[in-house]
Amino acid sequence: MTRRYLACFSAFCPNARNLINPLALVISFWMAAVPYSHAQLNIVFIDTDGNPVKDVIAELQVSRIETVPQEIGVMDQVNRAFVPNVLLIARGQQVRFPNSDNVRHHVYSFSDVRQFSTPLYADEEVDPILFDQAGVATLGCNIHDSMVAYVYVSEWQHRYQSDELGRISLDNSGADVIHVWHPWLQTPENRQEIPLTGASNNQLTIELDVRDPSQVFGFRAIREENS
Repeated sequence: MTRRYLACFSAFCPNARNLINPLALVISFWMAAVPYSHAQLNIVFIDTDGNPVKDVIAELQVSRIETVPQEIGVMDQVNRAFVPNVLLIARGQQVRFPNSDNVRHHVYSFSDVRQFSTPLYADEEVDPILFDQAGVATLGCNIHDSMVAYVYVSEWQHRYQSDELGRISLDNSGADVIHVWHPWLQTPENRQEIPLTGASNNQLTIELDVRDPSQVFGFRAIREENS
């Protein structure tokens, strides 16, 4: 492609051969720089023991959501546990809470982001809940104290959630830092701001200080701010 640019330039300016080498350098630099600014960056989140961290929420806080997704999020209840344990949605989305167990559940949230309480229900359908404020809603069940889950409501266009292997793939469109959250992260409000530096071949590994509270039941497992 660079050669075509140079050929066209030479056709219109046949006496400008002395400019070809500098021009080639400029065009080559420009063509290399443009795709790099939109390069795909693959990130793996690990804990201090080197294990992958699932359900890390990562945000590039560059542009806010312009159009709210129309699909309704789903937080199911299976084997007396919320599935998924962390649900990522956009601000303005609704969430359904089906019950796939053979026992009754009573879902509630006391979080400032969204406070609600469903009726005690088993097979019947309950109305979806609207989440119109950004933040984290911690969910529980009035019947089963060990059931805890989180709805993360994001207001940012570029938002991601790590998979079972701790992986996300993002469009690094000029952001210098990434904002992460995880319910077990040992930082104030379980949040951390991490510079996007040190990547090699568009690969970056980020270590997080997360601690599994699974030995503690119910809402006592939630890390209190500044503890």
